[in-house]
Amino acid sequence: MEADKYQKLAMKTLNPEIEKNDVLVNAVMGLCAESGEATDLVKKHLFQGHELKKEELVKELGDVAWYLAEAATALDIDLSEILEKNIEKLKQRFPEGFDAERSMHRYYGSEDKDLFIENPDYPSIHTPQDLYDALSGIWCEKTCAPRMRKDWSEKNKTLGQCSITAFLAQDIFGGKVYGVALEDGNFHCFNVVDGHTFDLTSEQFEKPLDYVNVIEQRREDHFSKEEKYQRYLLLKEKFNEAK
Repeated sequence: MEADKYQKLAMKTLNPEIEKNDVLVNAVMGLCAESGEATDLVKKHLFQGHELKKEELVKELGDVAWYLAEAATALDIDLSEILEKNIEKLKQRFPEGFDAERSMHRYYGSEDKDLFIENPDYPSIHTPQDLYDALSGIWCEKTCAPRMRKDWSEKNKTLGQCSITAFLAQDIFGGKVYGVALEDGNFHCFNVVDGHTFDLTSEQFEKPLDYVNVIEQRREDHFSKEEKYQRYLLLKEKFNEAK
């Protein structure tokens, strides 16, 4: 069954007495409740010796689907749009299929889930993770620093992208950009926003960096180099086109 057809049929059973503003609340609460029911069936099978009740599990998963459809309806979008956006996100994160190393080695600060912003200019970006996922499909050889391009590859996408990425993140989240002094005399840029530190391009380094003894970086200094400024504009243009 097609997702949108399912949504249309499922929503015929939506309680008409629920106020429109409460539909989304009901949906997310229902998702939690029904996911818990599915979890309980598997828990009993794995840890209490119960036979796996497959048919009941299928029904619980169906209830999860119903509340997902309700959430989409509350947001005035088609269920298929949610599914399509998820596929886009997965393609950005794993462009060549699942990669165990890529799933384990994420950017510095990725474990911090507390930073959340509402920027009307970037309605789909609320967290550093959102930006990381978006840029994963945008970083390219042309946005890489020229001195590093010979070593840039799809598997090392963040190489040579630090300053332009950090200043783009600053456009969205605010905060300040700092730099870690490297052995070659250059600085590796990262972001600090309301006490949250994140480095979207840290994966290019084999060893962890020191994010304590750092120096604030100004875009005026970095963008005085025309080449770097043009790379920043290219990254931002590609990002705006994709959002």
